[in-house]
Amino acid sequence: MRLPSKVSFAAALLAVAPSVAGAAKKDPKVAAAADLKAAVGKLDAARKAGGGKLSEGDCKSLAKSFADVSKDDKVPEGWFNAGVLAEECHKLDEAEAAYKNALDVNGGFAPAMVNLGELYYRQGKVDAAAGQFERANKADPKNPQAYTDSALIVFDKATRNGVDPVAIKEAVGKLRRALALDADSISAYSLLALIYYHTAESDRSKLDLAELVCKQAKEVNDKYPQIYNTTGLIKLRKNNPTGALVEFRKAAELDPKYVEAQLNIGAITLSARDYKSAEAAFKAALDARPVDRTQQFDATIGMGVALRGQRRIDEAEKWYAKAKEVDPRSCAVAYNLGVLYQDYKSGSEADYNQAKKLFNEFNACGKADPEKLKDSTRRIKDIDDTFKAIAEAKKLEEENKKMMEEMERMQKEQEKQMQLQQQQQQQQQQQQQNAAPAPGAAAPAKGETKPADAKPADVKPADVKPAAPAAPANNAAPPKGK
Repeated sequence: MRLPSKVSFAAALLAVAPSVAGAAKKDPKVAAAADLKAAVGKLDAARKAGGGKLSEGDCKSLAKSFADVSKDDKVPEGWFNAGVLAEECHKLDEAEAAYKNALDVNGGFAPAMVNLGELYYRQGKVDAAAGQFERANKADPKNPQAYTDSALIVFDKATRNGVDPVAIKEAVGKLRRALALDADSISAYSLLALIYYHTAESDRSKLDLAELVCKQAKEVNDKYPQIYNTTGLIKLRKNNPTGALVEFRKAAELDPKYVEAQLNIGAITLSARDYKSAEAAFKAALDARPVDRTQQFDATIGMGVALRGQRRIDEAEKWYAKAKEVDPRSCAVAYNLGVLYQDYKSGSEADYNQAKKLFNEFNACGKADPEKLKDSTRRIKDIDDTFKAIAEAKKLEEENKKMMEEMERMQKEQEKQMQLQQQQQQQQQQQQQNAAPAPGAAAPAKGETKPADAKPADVKPADVKPAAPAAPANNAAPPKGK
């Protein structure tokens, strides 16, 4: 899971604006105080009408109302509040200009320095942000948010190349200073819990300490989303993904544009194969329009994986292409595309070849994840084995084909022999039928001899009498010797 490297300040910024506006009521300039009060009233009315949300038109008109206060009364608070509204409506260029205008009116106005620094930090301009926080600390040593933000810079640098114990100690010291100035500084509590969470790798007791700080923070303010996100990370480290998901969803419920929470929801639901929920979480992260390119990339490639899981293959491939545009040097795109071509495409030889090409590209990437690297190597072997199996199957198919052809030839030959034998038998039977007398035919003529094996009629020999001698003819001479 990707861990957030910073605290989101959206909620804290909006909490600062009314307090600064309230402070303006004590300003000697009664007109300025009245104008600020009127602008705050418009803001409250717009929020109530919009169910707590502001439309783009509201942001534009309300920002103008606050800016007019500074133009008319020459106070920095108007520009400051205009900048807060511009940030809420994702007009970051306008927000930066408003904070700079506030500092033009009053160069020592620490709240504008703090917010400008936070804006730079979210844009990845860490050095510029650190400069603003240092200025704020000098301009107002009692500004707790300036100490909290300075601690964030120190912590960020301390964890870039491992964990620097000395820098971590410095960051914790700054946070304790912030809490000494404001015991209810929820942003200080949030960052302190996150620091303890990160250092728990080397000291497991810090994980329980981080959980305790989160519990204390919820007692101070149970509507601060960052605390729930950190609590979710702690539960995840304690092998409780179900409890972690509850915390992440609570954070996203409090702030639907909280990118870190949405990314964490997406990661857990992906691992649980709840692809619909993962898609919704990654979409919410992208809808929040994160400035951080790492967050953009994670949400974009996450969309590809969620859609791939739903067998929406073409859509998934398009999201992978978008991820490549966000970070052309990322190794993850090649790996995920390889999985898509190997496991989800048509299974053709061309798809397997493309998958193998992508996995080889991933293996050659210098920043490849070790576990993914093992899987990629295994997948290449599987593809090679598949090609071998296909080749063997083709060989067997050819052999079987030849065998079948030979069997068919032999069967036809046998059928021809059988037909020939049947014809010969029929001819013999026909000849025998032609040689035998027809039924009811006449007996043989007198004088015709019977066959040697013919038996005489069934007459006893004793019953046969000799015939009398025939009388001589009248003119016949008597026998000689008589």
